[in-house]
Amino acid sequence: MKKSLLCCLFFLGLAAAVACRKASPAPEAAPAAAYPQTWQLVEMTGQLVGSRRTGADLPWQETYVFRADGTFLKTRRHGAQRTEARGTFAVQDLPDGRYAVLVYAAASPLIGSCTATALTETLAFQADGTLASTWQACDGPGLAYQHVN
Repeated sequence: MKKSLLCCLFFLGLAAAVACRKASPAPEAAPAAAYPQTWQLVEMTGQLVGSRRTGADLPWQETYVFRADGTFLKTRRHGAQRTEARGTFAVQDLPDGRYAVLVYAAASPLIGSCTATALTETLAFQADGTLASTWQACDGPGLAYQHVN
């Protein structure tokens, strides 16, 4: 019950912040010369202190491939199983940073989102050059990706 209330308050606060800010510019794709880009999962953190995994210690391996035509492919390897999901993306600059907003073509267990039925996922470009999932804001794992090509 308490978790539901906190989640509800989080989404109400987020909605209020979005409603009160000035209209942001339309999402823009990064320059075509920057593609394709492959980003590989390099770190996973949890909600508990000290729950950090890297490299071969990760429970799965995962990559995003972003293409110049605005499409992406997300691939996860968990043991012998390989799962893929596809969609479109746009890069958006907001007052608090730069984000890649992904829209999946279909529902998938690979979508890292705060809403179970969402077809969108948001990744934040970090100052250290990594790409971070925003899923951790609502009890998902903290996932960090490194550009590998």
